[in-house]
Amino acid sequence: MDNLQRHIYGGNGLEIFDVEKISYTYKNGKKAVDEVSFGVKEGESLTIIGTNGSGKSTLLYLLDGLIKPLSGSFRIFGMDGNNFPPELRRRISLLFQDPHSQLFLLSVWDELCFGLLQLGLEREDISRRAGDMLRLLDIEHLKDRGPWDLSGGEMKKVALGTCLSINPDVLLLDEPTTGLDPRSQVEFVDLINELRKAGKTIVTATHDLGIIEDISDRTIVLGENHKMLLEGKPWDVMENTDALLHANLIHKHVHRHCWYMHDHSHFGTHEHEHVVLDERADITNPPSALVAKADTTRNREGQGKINEEEALMTTDSEKLKKLLEHWAEHNEEHAKTYLEWAEKAEKSGDKELYNILKEIAEDTKKVNGLLEKAKKIVGEDADGN
Repeated sequence: MDNLQRHIYGGNGLEIFDVEKISYTYKNGKKAVDEVSFGVKEGESLTIIGTNGSGKSTLLYLLDGLIKPLSGSFRIFGMDGNNFPPELRRRISLLFQDPHSQLFLLSVWDELCFGLLQLGLEREDISRRAGDMLRLLDIEHLKDRGPWDLSGGEMKKVALGTCLSINPDVLLLDEPTTGLDPRSQVEFVDLINELRKAGKTIVTATHDLGIIEDISDRTIVLGENHKMLLEGKPWDVMENTDALLHANLIHKHVHRHCWYMHDHSHFGTHEHEHVVLDERADITNPPSALVAKADTTRNREGQGKINEEEALMTTDSEKLKKLLEHWAEHNEEHAKTYLEWAEKAEKSGDKELYNILKEIAEDTKKVNGLLEKAKKIVGEDADGN
């Protein structure tokens, strides 16, 4: 990454990571990272996205000094990262994707105290810090439980607590929301943002596209060839459909709504993505929803075609009614999404954005009511009333 790019993305000035064309290949000959370059500044939150096997976790292991690059170079806090000075262990913490790899003691309390003991702190200080972690993560009730006796979300929280207890400057998070229920995912996202506000430098590896705009200042995309495909602001990355398709993070999918068809990209965590790649619709002669019964027997090449012999024609009123039903259904989803965005804006203290998003949500609900009225009128016309 050149100096101009580093200047544009900014930060607090101090370069925490300065990575130049690092590569890593495992002993079995499998390449994991191929000439990847980027920088991370103090207080910045970077997300690394890519499909499984693209090298995200390996890149975090390199940044944490668990493995050494086979080629290339990188500096951490201005020091040679290839040799990873021991003093960095106090400043950088890694949350593993699988908390089973991180938890091994007899109780949650022991887990939270272990890292502090290695720092040689006084017993009173250790007890105070461990207690702070219990309260911060709302896991005081788990203090005496064994790690094996916890749910997935609870284990993730405890594992994060072991990272935070030493009060590191940098957090490396490997798939922090994977395997969590929706509520736990939201809690983790909120916690990451609290850590950002506290000035922590955070690097998160994930393929959960639903969280990157919430938790990051900048995003890099790793391709299946283990090279960096793209770097930029998270919202710009999310709009680059071609790059996300190339990285296999989204897929092109033929989507049918009764007789209305279009190809669009699907994001992994979104029920109905709005990026339309190639839209095809024949509203003058649409087949009915009954044509869907043949979908499961079609191969992919013929997926976008409809066999007219299987279709039962409907009246113009019925066609219009189905179209209105489709838009009413998704309009309600959109209203819920806008309300969720408004709540996030309110939590972040942006009152102006909250009011705008709330107004959009309310207007969307009004449109939904009008669609329902139109649908009812069309239905009455179809019945001959």
